[in-house]
Amino acid sequence: NIKATLANNEGARKKGLGGMEQLDENGGMLFVFDKKDIIPSFWMKDMKIAIDILWINDGKIVQIDKNLEPPKKDVSDKDLSRYSPQNPVDYALEVNAGFSDKNSIKVGDNIEIPGI
Repeated sequence: NIKATLANNEGARKKGLGGMEQLDENGGMLFVFDKKDIIPSFWMKDMKIAIDILWINDGKIVQIDKNLEPPKKDVSDKDLSRYSPQNPVDYALEVNAGFSDKNSIKVGDNIEIPGI
């Protein structure tokens, strides 16, 4: 089980995990979008920790971007790397880098999001 903080409005989604020094071992941030089946673009502005992004559509993990490192301090906003799923998604879940490998999470796995 992952205990995730919700990013369910524009401000929370834009900030994401920026500025956070660490995540609990089973912690994460669940990005809830205003619409389903979209291709969002993520950046790692102000990120201090490496993460995995689990892209979720129709209750399944459809893509995993692993071990994304925070940007160097001198990178301007316009030069930050952008991350997007290859296909439309309903949610994105950011967890600690290595979490998906450590827990044998793979594309095609079902994922339950209680209360959403």
